[in-house]
Amino acid sequence: MNRNEVEKLTEGLLYMSETDAPLKYFELDEEAARQWPPTIATQFLELIGEEPKTPVREIPHEKFFETLLGGNEENEDQVKSLQRAFMDSLENVRLYRVGEIEIEIYLLGKDGSGKVCGLQTLSVET
Repeated sequence: MNRNEVEKLTEGLLYMSETDAPLKYFELDEEAARQWPPTIATQFLELIGEEPKTPVREIPHEKFFETLLGGNEENEDQVKSLQRAFMDSLENVRLYRVGEIEIEIYLLGKDGSGKVCGLQTLSVET
């Protein structure tokens, strides 16, 4: 899975919360990718260079697609294609929520070449 594939699959989709955020391609560097998947959620913070005391939660990756579909009903086929692409192309898919109020959301997995990539977006929850 590469940047062009992800951008094509996510074109026009928004992650709905108190703000409507685009879905952006995200890739870990090679060193962090060698440590994938994290054994605990706080290890994920280290992999993305976030402060260790930042709130972080791992939740089931299916929740991402349920939430995404909720704001993109008219693009249901596109959301399902995106989900299929993630499940078919990536292993050890994980979903992390980082922060409070302005929450960075990461949906990442490892591809066959060892690259860890996926999506990043924002959810505002006051």
